[in-house]
Amino acid sequence: MNGHSVPTFVPPGRAVDEARPIRIVIIGAGVSGIGLYIRLLQHVPSAQVTIVEKNPGLGGTWWENRYPGVACDIPSHVYQYSFEPNPHWSKLFSTGGEILEYVKRVASKYKVDKKIKYCTKVVGAKWDDAQGLWTIQTEHSGDTVTQGELTAEVLISATGALNNWKWPEIEGLRDFQGKLVHSANWDDTWDYTGKNVALIGCGSSAIQILPHLQQKCPKVLNFIRGGTWISQPFGSTLIQDVLSKSSEPGNYSYSEEEKARFANDHGYYQKFRQEMESFINRDFPCLFPGSGEEIEGTRKIREVMTSKLKSVPGLYETLEPKFTPGCRRLTPGPGYLEALAKENVELIKKDIARVTKDSLITKDGNEYKVDAIACATGFDCSYMPRFPITGKDNQSIQSRWHDRATAYMSHSVPGFPNYFVVGGPNAAMGGGSLLLIVESIIQYIVQAIQKMSREHIKSMEVKEAALTSWVRKLDRYFPDTVHMDSCTSWYKTNGQITGLWPGSSLHAKVSLEHPRWEDFSYEFPEGFDELEWMGNGWTQADVKRGDLGYYILNVDIPPVPSDEAMARQP
Repeated sequence: MNGHSVPTFVPPGRAVDEARPIRIVIIGAGVSGIGLYIRLLQHVPSAQVTIVEKNPGLGGTWWENRYPGVACDIPSHVYQYSFEPNPHWSKLFSTGGEILEYVKRVASKYKVDKKIKYCTKVVGAKWDDAQGLWTIQTEHSGDTVTQGELTAEVLISATGALNNWKWPEIEGLRDFQGKLVHSANWDDTWDYTGKNVALIGCGSSAIQILPHLQQKCPKVLNFIRGGTWISQPFGSTLIQDVLSKSSEPGNYSYSEEEKARFANDHGYYQKFRQEMESFINRDFPCLFPGSGEEIEGTRKIREVMTSKLKSVPGLYETLEPKFTPGCRRLTPGPGYLEALAKENVELIKKDIARVTKDSLITKDGNEYKVDAIACATGFDCSYMPRFPITGKDNQSIQSRWHDRATAYMSHSVPGFPNYFVVGGPNAAMGGGSLLLIVESIIQYIVQAIQKMSREHIKSMEVKEAALTSWVRKLDRYFPDTVHMDSCTSWYKTNGQITGLWPGSSLHAKVSLEHPRWEDFSYEFPEGFDELEWMGNGWTQADVKRGDLGYYILNVDIPPVPSDEAMARQP
């Protein structure tokens, strides 16, 4: 002030916003793990994040699934990160390969790809309650297999539910001497041209595979058990308008002019995205049996299926399932019905008794000779981790989830402090945008870690009572939906809905926006008072003598109340 040099006073102790350094391990570098890594670096500056991936490449399900026809069943402009829109999608429903390239570009832009520990499988994780740390055992596959160990305050599983594929339990399957493939472990070097192929299943993978086999194989036998509905595309009114302009079965290719406008006219593209998201989310009422939307939706599905299969008498009746549409995830299945009606495709609704070296034999005794068997028979959807996870008091998540996998709000488990799950039990949607709930769960977890870092919390653990209340919510909600109808579905385990969020996509977003911190219990370092995080009375800005008026640049300015709002006031 008077022109003389004034010694800088440095206060003892820690500033209130001097966050606790926190180590985080993310398991899985798919869409969820990459999005989580990006948001953690953005919002938790004190974080040191390690991301491990069992595969040699990133992308999760889009890296693993390479079967012919693999694609997303919701529009591309909906299946993308909200913060990284892609105006250059080539099609309305993009292929798995194009989605993988998109995920790779996002990972490269945000430099996640440089930090992923590839070919690194987690083989065990154990919580140390005294230290407040997770010890994670790893196995790296390279020229040799090497064991490793990571230590972190926070452990997050982002492996998803559909990554542990399984062979069907059919006698003699491994005795088959022709080509045997699974949709989730497809041999993309295999040329199936000229082969007679048995395709087992009628779920989403089989529905996407069949049209490609039909085009190149002299004979395709599609073995099914319970039938399936082939739905109108999600967001049907809007999507049908788009498809009406296309000559492609069930898809639409964007023109160069359309992609250029998406890229160059931000306002237009935002409005386009918003409208598409809105129409996707309008399908939700169809999931309630007896509702006008469900009745009309079922009528339209039957009408379209009957029309496309009418050239083959009895084919629709064979394919029609006994359950209400939506009990299993609805699949638009571009080209599936058209392929079923071709002369070289036969739909066989019979149980397979056994497999021989060159054939399948059904329980009625009929034998079907084939050159190859393609199994599109799904995954182990029990949510059970493939490695032991041991929490407090030496309890394992495997024993806790033995009868039913449950996690509070889909992401937290009592007895497992500082452990979170993205894509855990009850984290998927029966319709609508999956990425919306994924990003909402990520936001919740990031907020939790921010709280741990800011308040110097040693551990946070969801309360048992909170999980009990959540399970009651699940059990009250689902009996009123189509999901409880008699169908086999990855949504279900032992007759209970373990796959789906109990509400709409928007319900999930709103529910997860504001965490109920009172549903957690907290532990602090020994000798650390609960309010000690407030520090020495200074902020870091005070200590650095920098811009001490920064808050003026980020003022929350209230709008002038509307007349309608004022009319509600006393």
